[in-house]
Amino acid sequence: MAIVRCEEVDRTFRTTSGRVRALRGVTASFPARSIVAVAGPSGSGKSSLLRLIAGMDLPTSGSVVVAGRSVERASARARRRLRRDTVGYVFQRPSDNFVPHLTVGEHLARVADPDDVRETLEALGIAHRADHLPLQLSGGEQQRAAFAQAFVGGAEVVVADEPTAELDDASSAAVLSGIRAMRDRGVTLIIATHDDAVVRAADTVLRLDHGRVLDPVRARSGRAVEVVRRWDPPSDGERVLRIRDLVKTFTRVDERVHAVDGVSFEVRAGELVGLIGRSGSGKTTLLGLVAAWEAPDSGTIERPDGARDAEAPTWADVAILPQTLGLMDELSVRENVAYPARLAGASDAYAERVGALLDALGLTGLADRRPSETSVGEQQRAAVARALVLRPRLLVADEPTCHQDHGWTDRVLTAIREACDEGAGCLMATHDATARRFLDRALAMHDGRLDLAAG
Repeated sequence: MAIVRCEEVDRTFRTTSGRVRALRGVTASFPARSIVAVAGPSGSGKSSLLRLIAGMDLPTSGSVVVAGRSVERASARARRRLRRDTVGYVFQRPSDNFVPHLTVGEHLARVADPDDVRETLEALGIAHRADHLPLQLSGGEQQRAAFAQAFVGGAEVVVADEPTAELDDASSAAVLSGIRAMRDRGVTLIIATHDDAVVRAADTVLRLDHGRVLDPVRARSGRAVEVVRRWDPPSDGERVLRIRDLVKTFTRVDERVHAVDGVSFEVRAGELVGLIGRSGSGKTTLLGLVAAWEAPDSGTIERPDGARDAEAPTWADVAILPQTLGLMDELSVRENVAYPARLAGASDAYAERVGALLDALGLTGLADRRPSETSVGEQQRAAVARALVLRPRLLVADEPTCHQDHGWTDRVLTAIREACDEGAGCLMATHDATARRFLDRALAMHDGRLDLAAG
């Protein structure tokens, strides 16, 4: 029996550059008590479909029925009631699901009794985190806590937008285990994803491309282009980053966490160095220290401009690509990409470079839109282009492919690799196995410590 039905659904948005048809005649049924993967490349309409099912948006035409309720005919009040009583929504970025000053247990206690809370957290494997704040959890733990909120609220349907996108394999496996546990307890889970592991775990797969339901034969045919080139960066290249005995600790409730513990390494011009490790291993903290967003407890950081520790470098010396992306929605995609050149007073000199990066990363047709009018994967590619526009001496990138499908992952990594060929050094945190064939070196991080790993 289908708990969600879509009939000839269209969704059209008005943007500053014109009309965008996000969904085109989508007809689909979603079985009750099952896991449904909505798969497709960035910009294919996955998030738009989920927002319609959750009653967060209305279809331009067509019908969406959830648990017997017609979404397109519902008032705003009725749709809020739908989200309160029937449909839980898990946002793409884990931190967006929480009130920062409430613990996991406090989030859940607002909608469920203590026995239900304890049982749900145990089923999801995070009962030991009930008294922790969201920011004290790893990405995988945050996602499981977000699912817990949806479940204890009594949702029959939980829609989740790329819940494993920012997670390593081990954390993704834990989230998938929790998702299966929710299905076994009677919940329907509709998950937008480009993660093969989620697709394999699903009971049903709906594939989208440019807003249309994709023909199943065509869906199986596309694979990423194989990269056959090998890179051999000069061993005597200019040193663009030197880290010595770096230490950073945080206090979590009643424990002291060594996020970065005595780390030392170097990155040279022309070199792409991967920082490998599961969620919570310290990768993002280390990159934040390199970016001068935080100060270390001890140790030294030498950047290309000679700045040390908390002195902020310029975009031309150190370009930063954070997981949060940091695009400005008051600017168009093109203006965001060109922003470092504008700050440097060199907009005209880099206009051709901006156009080339937009083209290389599939953003030319989106250049006049605001970031909020594009998918998260497209926003991430815009942030990559912005980081590369001034040909920085050092690029610091945190999971630059986590919101990309196979084909776009290769395009993003190729753009970063080409920047290294032009002389940049790059330090890239990643859990993407695809990225490893682009690396010159890989450094494995475990519990804040660093070891040399196979590249």
